[in-house]
Amino acid sequence: MPAARDIPPALTKGPFRCEIAFGLGVTRRQLTGSRFRRIFHRVYVSVDLPDSVELRCRAALLAVPTGAVFCGVTAARLYRVPVPDTADDRVHLALPAGTSTIPQVRGIVTHRYGLTLGQMRKVHDLYVVRPERLFAELAVDLVRLDLIIAGDHLLGKGWIEPDDLRRSIEASTPRPGLRLARAVLPHLEPKTDSPMETRLRMILVDAGLPRPVANADVFDPGGVWIGRPDLSYPALKIALDYEGGHHRTDARQYRNDLTRDDQFAVNGWIHLKYDAATVFQVRHRIVADVREAIALRRQQDGTGSRAL
Repeated sequence: MPAARDIPPALTKGPFRCEIAFGLGVTRRQLTGSRFRRIFHRVYVSVDLPDSVELRCRAALLAVPTGAVFCGVTAARLYRVPVPDTADDRVHLALPAGTSTIPQVRGIVTHRYGLTLGQMRKVHDLYVVRPERLFAELAVDLVRLDLIIAGDHLLGKGWIEPDDLRRSIEASTPRPGLRLARAVLPHLEPKTDSPMETRLRMILVDAGLPRPVANADVFDPGGVWIGRPDLSYPALKIALDYEGGHHRTDARQYRNDLTRDDQFAVNGWIHLKYDAATVFQVRHRIVADVREAIALRRQQDGTGSRAL
């Protein structure tokens, strides 16, 4: 029988079923002691292994029939899609069609639908539904803005091309969430770098303002690069940036921002910057600022209007 400090190496590398531990000489008292933690019924892991979505997914595979594929918010987390912290934290798995017994395991949600190899892919060496199907599944679980954030991520990280996503959603048969998925497609932006950029863009779009350009490089008249604002109206020389806390706390970032801001000003750009509190709580101020900036530019142009 292994001593408390002499755990079989095979049990330190990842999740395992309790039968494996018993076969290696671990007692029930040791298994339920301080050296291991239970993840699911009859599935344990060494306490030395930190919790992660990948760890819980590998543990879940030990508790369900073979051939399961991760789907829904679980697949989203494996793709590193930024879903809300309040989203379902259970592990969601699609079981192969024809699975006779659907296991009921606390912390695991199983769905029965068949997937072909063309409808799945590997992420972190785990089988997950492909991005186009995932996007449609998330349309059931997420509200509009969160779905747009998810779509921006899938496109921006190169998991799927915009035209492929559009064709897949438009060709889908009626299912829950499909109407929302189709409705948000025109709002997705593959050049978005963060959820807060998406939130800032959609504040403007939902207020009826022209859709700004995402992450377009700005150059001075001599061709010298000035910066890449999160959003901009290039023809009007209006730039918008979301600035997280590191823009204030990181000395190097702060200096770089000062240089960039000076160059924007010298070259005649209106540069608007917003923090998280403003994006979440004072959206009307952002809309008012941009309306005022557009009106000023059009007044300066002398025509009352100008192409964006």
